Amino acid sequence: MRLKQSKLAFTVAGTVIGAGFATGKELLLFFHNEPSSLFSLLISVLLMGMVSLLYFSYQKKVTEKEQAYSVIELLFLLFSGASYAVMLACGGEALQESIGLFSPFGNILTCLITLGVVMFGAQNVYCFNLIATPVLLVCMTGISLAGLLTPVGLFEASQSKTINLLVYSGYNLLSVLPVLGALSHTVEKKEGYHGIILGFFLVAMVGLLLKGFLLRFSQFTDESAIPVLTVISKLQNGSEALYTVMLYLSVLTTAVNGLYAVTKGKNPMFWGLGLLCCSFLGFSKLIETLYPFFGYLGIGVAFYVIINTYGISKKSKKSKKSNRKDEKLWQAKKM
Repeated sequence: MRLKQSKLAFTVAGTVIGAGFATGKELLLFFHNEPSSLFSLLISVLLMGMVSLLYFSYQKKVTEKEQAYSVIELLFLLFSGASYAVMLACGGEALQESIGLFSPFGNILTCLITLGVVMFGAQNVYCFNLIATPVLLVCMTGISLAGLLTPVGLFEASQSKTINLLVYSGYNLLSVLPVLGALSHTVEKKEGYHGIILGFFLVAMVGLLLKGFLLRFSQFTDESAIPVLTVISKLQNGSEALYTVMLYLSVLTTAVNGLYAVTKGKNPMFWGLGLLCCSFLGFSKLIETLYPFFGYLGIGVAFYVIINTYGISKKSKKSKKSNRKDEKLWQAKKM
């Protein structure tokens, strides 16, 4: 496999597998504790992958000027900025829980790490994801498998809602599409397609394992703020340290990619420090306010991408036909 495909795949996976995913809270919020939720999760990831491929194709066709003044691009800017602030807040709380560091200092430390990566451009972002995301995926797979192989009682079923599938897809698309837009100029079309497909395959694989893990231990997770950590503490299998690494890496990968999507490598210090101030509002408050709102907006964005890509495809076909007609007329005149 080519290096560029691997870099893009891990960047896509690292963006989607954020702190909400790693804690298990996101999967419990959008997919209830019943076996059919595994199928719903798979469909959701497939939808994300399809829209991401369409958007990448769209980005390769439009000019930079068209990208810059698009209403959708402004929405992406707002969401990526908000997501970055959320990840800084989550990083602060994760460090406070794990090593006792005062959470505002944790926010600042997370901000400095992400700035250190983003300030050196797209290749540094790729390299960071190439190192951090595989470690994150291995940790998450290990924890999920360890839990699934532990003999414990059955889960209780609850009613599922189809709309959650779409909202979950919409929310994550608002995370990953700006990153694809910012990085689209660094990779060829075919390599980009392969990287996106592999990235969402990794998300689906790890997501199904983690959701299976949460289903098996649903009696411990219903009222928990950090469900995966709650289950690990009950199992007492010594994986708390591994989980701490996994959680903080999930924060860093999403934060790095989000900051690059906001800045596209320009003035990251200004944006990073400005959004750091917003992160002091607190992780829980930011999550409760932003997750549902942007989830519904993301559904609208998905429809916009599908319609716009179809429109550009039709224009391209018309343009090719027109060029052929002009060429035939010119050849006839020449004769």
